[in-house]
Amino acid sequence: MSSPRCSQAVDRPFECSPEELTHLLRSAYKVRSENFPDVIHFYFPGMVHFEASFYRAMNPYRFPAVSVTGKVCQLNCDHCRGRLLRRMLPAGSPEKLYEVALKVREEGGTGILVSGGSLADGSVPLKPFFKVMRRIKEELGLSVVVHTGLVDEETAEGLASAGVDCAMIDVVGSNETIRGVLHLNRSVEDYVHSLELLEQHGVPLAPHVVVGLQGGRLRGEREALKAVCERKIASLVIVVLMPLEATPMEKTPPPPLRDVLRVVVAARMAKPKTPLLLGCARPRGRYGGALDVLGVKAGVNGIAYPSEAAYRLSVKRGLSVVFHDECCSLAWRVKN
Repeated sequence: MSSPRCSQAVDRPFECSPEELTHLLRSAYKVRSENFPDVIHFYFPGMVHFEASFYRAMNPYRFPAVSVTGKVCQLNCDHCRGRLLRRMLPAGSPEKLYEVALKVREEGGTGILVSGGSLADGSVPLKPFFKVMRRIKEELGLSVVVHTGLVDEETAEGLASAGVDCAMIDVVGSNETIRGVLHLNRSVEDYVHSLELLEQHGVPLAPHVVVGLQGGRLRGEREALKAVCERKIASLVIVVLMPLEATPMEKTPPPPLRDVLRVVVAARMAKPKTPLLLGCARPRGRYGGALDVLGVKAGVNGIAYPSEAAYRLSVKRGLSVVFHDECCSLAWRVKN
């Protein structure tokens, strides 16, 4: 159960009128200014070619995602159906993961994101990889961040022993969404328990709140924010439903921008001293540009693959822009 302070900070942006939300937007930016320097961080991880007027990210090995299950996912969630795994480098064994990491280092990369499809219980089969993650860090000097899925005690302990630089978990706050969209026979409490285990073992934690997972509508985002509000987290990442081709949600419109703004403002107000980021999983194009602008106005600390509009607004507001060829979950390591 969240504290009264946390509940109030989260509830207000969700319940207020559009006019009051505009007022809260200014308040959120003020909160950012009071707790962070006038710097915004732009991130360019993965193998995506990025080229804009303000930056070019050309090296495909700068910080790639690696799937320990290849293209296989047992859940086949409605919003993904395993399509995101196709963009990752496959590494189905510890030996193969080390081989991929060695290639990353040889090509000038600085780290890897270890991910994979889920098992039927919502976990990612990470346990065989803890020792090699430690080797990759110690022998190759790479950063290792991990998409965990739901975790048990052994996984939380293993990630801690591996010394991973950050654990990322999508926090879902609706049982309806967990069962109907993710096809997972678990509950919100299981996500909260995973957060608790990772926190107890001292693993740097970057929860992701996915906006619009329930058919583009708000459903459980408020509860997800309350779940992370009381936790000691390294950074907080907001991502947004991306309608992907050949999935049941390919024609589902992304959530209205005003709804996303409610989530971002609530996150800023609830975690005033924690780095807040717009993650790489969000729509692009005109929608993405408008979202990025709102994110800057709401006081995010960083954006993955930012739009030109976000860059222009940041400069206009007098923010110093710093570029990183790594995962935005590592924002907690930035000293500024």
